[in-house]
Amino acid sequence: MRASGSPQARPTRAALSPSPLVRGAAASALVLALGGLDDPAPPPPAVVPPAAAARGAAGAGALCGPRTVPEGAACIPLPAPGAPLVEGGAAALYGPGGARPAGAGARSQAYEHIPRRPERPASAGAYAFPIGAPDQPPAFLLVEGTAAQAGAPPPAGPVAAVGAARPEPPSWTGGVEIAAARGDRVAALRLDGQEGKAEVVFVGELSGITVATAHDVREGDRVRRYILLHGHLDRPGPGVVAGARLDAGDIVGYAGETGSQGLVRLHLEARQLREGARLSDLDPKRITDAAVTVPCDLRNVLPLRQGASL
Repeated sequence: MRASGSPQARPTRAALSPSPLVRGAAASALVLALGGLDDPAPPPPAVVPPAAAARGAAGAGALCGPRTVPEGAACIPLPAPGAPLVEGGAAALYGPGGARPAGAGARSQAYEHIPRRPERPASAGAYAFPIGAPDQPPAFLLVEGTAAQAGAPPPAGPVAAVGAARPEPPSWTGGVEIAAARGDRVAALRLDGQEGKAEVVFVGELSGITVATAHDVREGDRVRRYILLHGHLDRPGPGVVAGARLDAGDIVGYAGETGSQGLVRLHLEARQLREGARLSDLDPKRITDAAVTVPCDLRNVLPLRQGASL
């Protein structure tokens, strides 16, 4: 017996099939998707060069690697603050006074330093120095001591050289330590590209008795000022006072051991005056402040030795 009420509705075939409109849209999407398989990949975005790249001397491109910035023809490294560098070899770091910083162990802290330009010879034998025979380079020392930096008080104990004197400096960073005998004459240098005479800008206590000379050096289309520090002198040369002008070969002073008890030597260091800094506006002892001058590899400015094989 059929139950009362209207019969149960069943879905028809028409209700289960998509409408022509839906089928058309799906077909169009499929055609577009298949057609896109043959399309080439979109071109990469154009690389726009900077408006003005860093330039070096005479308009040459500055050859600076990663984490360095060009300053004229030189590249200044930008290590992370406090980044440790393994001590030894060409990367060994010493304080501006020439001795290992007090308390330094197997590692030392990186500090700003202008490295040797690639076109400059690497060997010390290619250069003239303010002390020693003119036809051969002097000998260099590796110094251990407690003198931390230029301007620090003399060490409480004796300073010693590690190992024998050697023909190449153990490091060019922060200057070099040149073996000497007490009273050896230290002569003024005319730096490579120097214009005019050197000017004495400081005589006093930095690395022991120190004479600082300023040199104007032409690099391409600009003139930079470099400071040479002559440290651990026994005494300044005759007439060597602030403001004096020196020709190449004039006596800067005489080698000694002031600020370097027990070890006669000459500390020789080059520093580049920062752009905008004026020595005439400063306390002369601030010539070693990082905000005023930057330590520079001596090989960038030392004169080439006549007859040296490069």
